[in-house]
Amino acid sequence: MTAKKRTARESDAELELVDTDAEMPTSWQERTIERRLSTARARALARSSRFLATALELVEESGRADFTIQTLIDRSNLSLRAFYQHFAGKEELLLALYENATSQFIEAIRHEVAAASGDGPMAQLEAFCRGFLSRAESSEAIGGRVMTIYNLSLEIERPADFAKIWEPHQKLLTTILSSCQRAGLIRKDLTPAQLTTLLNSTLIALAQIGVFHLGVKGAELSEDQLWAWCKQALMPPAETPKAKAAVKAVGAKAPAKRASARKPKKLTG
Repeated sequence: MTAKKRTARESDAELELVDTDAEMPTSWQERTIERRLSTARARALARSSRFLATALELVEESGRADFTIQTLIDRSNLSLRAFYQHFAGKEELLLALYENATSQFIEAIRHEVAAASGDGPMAQLEAFCRGFLSRAESSEAIGGRVMTIYNLSLEIERPADFAKIWEPHQKLLTTILSSCQRAGLIRKDLTPAQLTTLLNSTLIALAQIGVFHLGVKGAELSEDQLWAWCKQALMPPAETPKAKAAVKAVGAKAPAKRASARKPKKLTG
């Protein structure tokens, strides 16, 4: 009877060992699984990249994004089934195309900023602004008009997605402006975050003028002039001794004003 109990215990132990081995694959099994997953991921990325490249071709050719999914399928030589394996629909494809283009846009500017790092923070800021403006102007040849329109609609209709895509851009500009402010090169009456909002809005507006040709005829602006405009807006307010004396005199004569109950409006989020 003791022998039978021992045999039962040994069998239970063997079962436990087998179960443990089943839950923890050996190294060769892990390598096999990883190899298969890596192959599948590579295939998925290749197909999705092909769809994006084809969509960009169609946008560049027509200057519009009104192509059909069937046109995309025919041009890419892939199946409709493959398309829906990678994208939920055309809107998701356009978002991926926009995200891809924006990522390349930001990375190119980041490289230019890094190249100017040896010349100080103001040189980095100039590289950022010039990189933004020059690329926005030249982007018309590669679907920039469509992407600019999509940029506006995305900001209004899907603000969370818009903010996430442009977050690296915002952080880079805030970092540069913080460095300039610490060095005493720009105004300090506004925070770096506030300056980022103002400067970025200015750059976007100037870029849209270039992409949509919204400027007054005969009043074209060069990149040098646009950078000078941005730089001047960031400069500390100039206070001459005469102006300081005038302000002091007016302040001494003017009666004390009651505090206004009116609260200032918040114009931005």
